[in-house]
Amino acid sequence: MRVSFEWLAELADAGEMAPERAGDLLTMAGFTVDAIERVDLSQILIGRVLSQQPHPQSRTPLWVHEVDLGSEVGQRQIIAGAPNAVPGSLVPVALPGVTVPNGKEVRDAMIAGLAGQGMLCSREELLLGEDPEPAIMLLDEGEPGRPLSTLIPTEAVFEVEVTPNRPDCLSHLGLARELTAADGRALRHDFMPRFQGEAEPLATDMLQVRIDDPALCRRYVAAVVTDVTIGPSPRWIQRRLRAAGVRPINNVVDITQYVMLEYGQPLHAFDAARIGGDQIVVRRAREGEALLCLDGVTRALKPQMLVIADEANAVALAGVIGGQESAVTSETRNVVLEAATFDGVNVRATSRALRLRTEASGRFEKTLSPELALAGARRAAQLLAEIAGGAVHRGWPDVYPRPQDPVRVRVWPDKVDALLGVHVPLEEAEAILRHLDFGVRVDGQDGSWDVLPPVFRLDVAIPEDVVEEVGRIFGYDRVPATLPGRRQSTIRPFQRSADAEIDALRRAFAAAGFTEAVTPALVSGRRQQRLGLSEGSLPLFNPVSEEADTLRTSLVPSLLQVLELNRNRGRGEVAVFETARTFLARPEPDGNPLPQEPWQLAAVGNHGFLGLKSVVDRALHDLGAPPAEYRRGRGTLFHPGRTAQVNVAGQVVGRLGELHPSVLREFDLPGRYTGCELDLDALLAARLPRSATELPRFPAVDRDLNVVVAAEVEAAGLLSTVADAGGTLLERTGAIDEYRGSQVPGGMKSVTLSLTFRSPERTLTDSEVDGVMAEIRSALEQRHAARFRA
Repeated sequence: MRVSFEWLAELADAGEMAPERAGDLLTMAGFTVDAIERVDLSQILIGRVLSQQPHPQSRTPLWVHEVDLGSEVGQRQIIAGAPNAVPGSLVPVALPGVTVPNGKEVRDAMIAGLAGQGMLCSREELLLGEDPEPAIMLLDEGEPGRPLSTLIPTEAVFEVEVTPNRPDCLSHLGLARELTAADGRALRHDFMPRFQGEAEPLATDMLQVRIDDPALCRRYVAAVVTDVTIGPSPRWIQRRLRAAGVRPINNVVDITQYVMLEYGQPLHAFDAARIGGDQIVVRRAREGEALLCLDGVTRALKPQMLVIADEANAVALAGVIGGQESAVTSETRNVVLEAATFDGVNVRATSRALRLRTEASGRFEKTLSPELALAGARRAAQLLAEIAGGAVHRGWPDVYPRPQDPVRVRVWPDKVDALLGVHVPLEEAEAILRHLDFGVRVDGQDGSWDVLPPVFRLDVAIPEDVVEEVGRIFGYDRVPATLPGRRQSTIRPFQRSADAEIDALRRAFAAAGFTEAVTPALVSGRRQQRLGLSEGSLPLFNPVSEEADTLRTSLVPSLLQVLELNRNRGRGEVAVFETARTFLARPEPDGNPLPQEPWQLAAVGNHGFLGLKSVVDRALHDLGAPPAEYRRGRGTLFHPGRTAQVNVAGQVVGRLGELHPSVLREFDLPGRYTGCELDLDALLAARLPRSATELPRFPAVDRDLNVVVAAEVEAAGLLSTVADAGGTLLERTGAIDEYRGSQVPGGMKSVTLSLTFRSPERTLTDSEVDGVMAEIRSALEQRHAARFRA
């Protein structure tokens, strides 16, 4: 944001302060001053054009001027390309050896055979704004030979970075308040002007205002000003507007821009004669409605967009841009001044949908206080009366369906020191808050503060917010540098952070030959629908393209797209994985507008089912999660008969299996591919504290057991039964083979289980192991009707 230091210093009563000092104070208060641009016009002279002739020898249009620069300098011949410096004009002149504010150095030059002895300057070259087309700057007054700084004082312009939570400081008044608080000064400007107008009849008798959608327009104030005289703004307003990067147009429009820059409240002026029915309606756009905007572009509107309308048509796009057909012109005599508070989310959506961002929309997007609307309207009406000669009618229409509730925050003074880590004297902390327009009342019983934030500070709601205000003005540079104290806490042994655990998981997949991918979160909604993933998907309101119009609900399609790209470029043997967030709409409205964002891991390759299963097992071990159980499962993207459900600690955490042929055809991938999806949030919640045990001192006893069961019995169920029956002597177990054929009855299968027994205290005897094996056989017979083969 461009900020005029002269304007800022006037509001802050800091005329003697150096710009560098003000920049440092604002930066330390949290508003970084990125640059200070100085406009020094003391080397630029005022000249009077005596004659103007076309250049006789130039092939391009050039003009030769004789310019009077006063008795000390005399007359000079100056050649320029713009034709508007006619005889009698007063112009700014830079002589050879002078560097103009935009950095250009002026030199003597021969131009098409004629000597050029200086330069006639434009506004852009003097950093005083931009002209719609190349033109010499023309002055209204001045004495030839005198420095231009006698008309336009030397000025400093700040480039200030304002954080999104502080829309009140997208204004000179807001930054002046911060400057006075940082320097212990008093602000010279009241937030709420007293001016209200005195002309009759009442404005409410001249104009009716109605809000059809109070959720999108919290307040609408309209002032009626009659008998205005349209003309140029005073030089001081034009100078301040140009310093802020705004091109002056006429006094009425300039006043709305000026107040927006001063207060941070966008305003708009309508020609009252061009509003049909003396009525303003704030409503949503109608189907098929269009608006010819101030920039000359006719834009088609959508029903979710908010418009300002008269009795028949839309006349402005709320919070974004005005309409051409109701604009103030040189013929305007009566003005309706609008100051409103529009919903920031709706304004941002409208601005993005139309690809149109304005100074007004940029402020409304950050959510403004409804109280600011009345303050801005009063200030603008006052300036219209003073500068445009208008009569401001009293009794303004002010539709305010849901007034802003005051916020009170109770703060205990000792919390200031505790949170900041430095002692702040209570008197200084209270003075800081009062300088920032906070109300502070000390409770006589418990010593706490009852703090009332100003109405324009919507970002202050809890005690920590109040302490932050004290801290940034007190100065974080005054907090002494100390080492953090040692805190007594219970530390879980061998428990790594979540990031460290995920890094271990990544390393496990990388070690198995997988390449980590990073894919976009935006995918094609049509493709998601074809893949059966549209349930819970979140389409974008204003997508960049159809290939990136929806937030993804699964990582697998993105990884398959990576495989497709690699295969098309001759790299078919590629396996990839990714850890990232997916996005799902909440199944039921619960007051939270944000989607669910599960953290997932997905992997795709041609390792085969058992190969990928071994990678997952290793990754879960490295993650610190309990061993997984695999049950028959299903998944939208997976083959229905070749998919396992992954369970950890009794909870479903994902699926693993062969991808469905129709899914592979979507990506033109031949053959078979396996993939997995794992819920990282659930896995991190299930991880166990890491523990270490001494190496075993006694030998293990290995046994195999051939179990004949019904074909539909899962190996995971058999292993669970074995683990329950094996007791403490069973160290580990696994399924190592499965047989179906002539040697077992039809509808049956034979599963070979590997069992390892060990005691930490002694060497096991055969009889001890045989006893446990008998228990295991009995449990398998009872639960699974198992029989046993030799």
